[in-house]
Amino acid sequence: MPMSTIDQLRLLVEIQLQTLGVRTRDDRGAVSTEMAVAIAVFVAIAAAAGVIFMAKATSNANNIPDTVVPPAAP
Repeated sequence: MPMSTIDQLRLLVEIQLQTLGVRTRDDRGAVSTEMAVAIAVFVAIAAAAGVIFMAKATSNANNIPDTVVPPAAP
């Protein structure tokens, strides 16, 4: 059965963290402190990107002209 996109992303993040020497799970299988901090950083980045995206979308929506001038007749 193929992996879902979210499973692929989780696996990619876990591999990258293990490459950097961050233990993603302790001996009991619980999420380690380092993993919790890394997740918090990713959530903060995602939240900041969401705020920037919404601000840009709102700005673009507010710049749509209220009236449209019809083209001049030939």
